[in-house]
Amino acid sequence: MSDASSLREVAILEGLSDKDLEDMAKRLIPVRYSKGQYLFYRNDKSTGLYFVVGGSIQIIIDNELNKEIVVYTISKGDVVGEMSLFSNEKRSATAVALEESHLFKVHNEKFIELMHNHPSIAVNLARVLIDRLLAANEMIERLGAMDGTERVIHFLKSLAAREGVQNGDVSRLENRPTYRQISQRLGVSEKTIYRTMRALVKKGDIEIHGRQLTLNPSIVNMEPL
Repeated sequence: MSDASSLREVAILEGLSDKDLEDMAKRLIPVRYSKGQYLFYRNDKSTGLYFVVGGSIQIIIDNELNKEIVVYTISKGDVVGEMSLFSNEKRSATAVALEESHLFKVHNEKFIELMHNHPSIAVNLARVLIDRLLAANEMIERLGAMDGTERVIHFLKSLAAREGVQNGDVSRLENRPTYRQISQRLGVSEKTIYRTMRALVKKGDIEIHGRQLTLNPSIVNMEPL
């Protein structure tokens, strides 16, 4: 598939002609990221945004308690790093590849020029920003309503999706975080984390063998919390 054909699947470029896409492809930098590889970290200098044409990217932040929060997941046809258009200083979140991912990077100045020449891109980008704001608000409300067990499960599933090895309905982490590390991430006492993890082991939801942690189908296939 040509670069222009790949761009046809990017939602915010909807409505552009084949010639426009071919011209745009010449301005972009193709990049690939392996599973678990970071595109950028929160507070990194913003240099541009990315069009996702293959794979998926997770956007995460850490709060003041070092609790990792998954804001949303970005898939094929979407855009990553769009906030760099409004702040040339620092990234507002961290982005990590959930799987082998293929993207095109465009520098801020070139993208602004593209929006000037094709106003429909700006309109489509505004829709993306609104959708993500609504999703972030929903996520905050959901986390606020979670009990300790739900927070642990949410954290483990997110971590396994980024760093684990998938084998059917089983997900395995070879170097699991310690109880203290999970406690710091979630803002829950270490004693509570220990009790919660042991309860999940007893139920057969997870298995712990030294540094290895296995998430069994009852957790992997659980509906999003």
